[in-house]
Order: sequence, then structure tokens, then C-alpha cells
Amino acid sequence: MILPISIPISPRVRSPVDAVRKHPKNASIAKISGSDNSISKAEEVRRITNQKYEITEIAHEKYPFLHRIRALRDIGSEVKAGALGGFVESEDNLSFRPGDDAWLFDDAIACNDAYVDKGSYLRGNAIACGHAYVSRGTLLAGHARVEDDAYIRGAVLTDHARASGFAVIVYDQDTGGVPMLSGQSAVYGRVSGDVRLTDTALVISGEEIQNDTLDTLVISGQGRSVIRDDSRDELAPQTGQPEPSKAKIKERQVER
Repeated sequence: MILPISIPISPRVRSPVDAVRKHPKNASIAKISGSDNSISKAEEVRRITNQKYEITEIAHEKYPFLHRIRALRDIGSEVKAGALGGFVESEDNLSFRPGDDAWLFDDAIACNDAYVDKGSYLRGNAIACGHAYVSRGTLLAGHARVEDDAYIRGAVLTDHARASGFAVIVYDQDTGGVPMLSGQSAVYGRVSGDVRLTDTALVISGEEIQNDTLDTLVISGQGRSVIRDDSRDELAPQTGQPEPSKAKIKERQVER
């Protein structure tokens, strides 16, 4: 049995350039130049008033630099005005842009320079820390952890699943396939599409697991398998004008 490793969370060390760091929510800000112009642009972005949540005086029992949030309005279908949420280090950790229902539930944490936005949810004891970016309807639950410079878009991480280093875990925009990590699985490389990592599955740095098919690729600590819907084995007449597949298009381009 592999036991989860407890990794402490350190408070962010603030510096004069924190206000203009290159952050996903400030993607439109020019690269830090140290000029007054850069600072004014950052401040302009920050003028959006946070009418979504407030940071309370309720400190985290183990990490007192973290504080609970409280909803200032109804958020999505689950959060009502006045409801307490998880813990943040500052407003830089959770989006408060109009129309964004991203939220931290239970005892979930978003801290350091981690940022959660675009309808993503953190539940249970999930953690986003370091410079992690959690976006596009991602769900972190259980004791899932996203750290370092990991980028998660439209994925699901549960149990003790972890994304570290420069991990990239994203859904496939063509097939709609959603990566799902559970157990003690860990990703340091890139995972995209309908891929399920379970047990002690490990994707090392520089490795890419891409599934752009309609099947489900399952990877565990013991091996790999595929889940196919029975309908995939049935034949049906072609309807409409056929479109060349990406593989054929690529093949033709190579032939030329």
C-alpha cells in the first residue's frame, strides 16, 4: 500500500513585482518591465470590484496565512449568498470576474500564485498551489493536488491524484474526451483526451499520453486497456458527403 506523502504549504513571499506578475488572469498585461506603465496596466486590471466573495477572518487551523471565503451572492446552483467556502491566500487565487462560477468548497485550498477560474471547482481537501492554473470546468476533489507550474483544463482529479512540475492535463476539444485521474496517479508530462489514470499510474516529465479517439484509454499501475462502446463495433451506412479524416489529410500532405 502506498501512503500519501504530506507536503507542507508555504505562504507566498510577496515582492514589489507581485502586482504585475504574468498571471493567467492578467494575460493581457505586457511582460514585466519594471516601468510605471506596466504597474498601471496591472492596477487597471485589478480595478474590477470583487462582488463575488469576501475573505473572512477565519484562518486555516494548520496554515494561518490562509482564510476562508464567503459568498457575497448566489454562485451557480449550489452556493448561496453568505455560504462559506474553502481557503485562499488572496484574491489572486480565485476568479471574481462577472459570470465566473469557479468556487472552493469544503476545506479546499488555493494559495501561493495558483489561480482557479472559468467554472472550476475544488472540493474536499483538494489543493491548488505554487503557480498552478486550474481552468475550464476542472474538478479537483478528495485530496487531489495541483502544484508547481501545472496547467489543468477541463479535467477531473480525485482521491490522491497529483499534477506536478510542468504537467498539462486537458480535455480534447474535438472528441470532448475528459482526462480523469484517481488513486495515487501522478502526472509530470502531458495528458489529453479520454484518458483514465488510476492506481499508481505515472506519466513522467516529457511523456505525452494523447487520446483523440472515441474510445477510453485506461492506464493503471499494472498496465493499459481500452474501454469501447458496443456501438463502435456495428457498421452503418455513410450519410452525407464524406469528409477526409485528419489522418488522410496528413497522408496526402506528405505525399505532395
